[in-house]
Amino acid sequence: IAAMMLTRTVHPPAGSNPVIVFLAAPGWSFLWFPTLIGALIVVAVAVVYNNLVREESYPKYWVGREL
Repeated sequence: IAAMMLTRTVHPPAGSNPVIVFLAAPGWSFLWFPTLIGALIVVAVAVVYNNLVREESYPKYWVGREL
């Protein structure tokens, strides 16, 4: 959090996760939901959006093309 504040790159969701862990001590389940599940959803949406908007698909090895 301090490094993000020094570089002025604080992202509210990314900054809130450590605060929640330190203040609430939510346990290991917090790593699975919402942190890990949220990150996987963001990546999945980005891959789908990228493949709909751009001509090249990502990742290349999933669509049967040679590298």
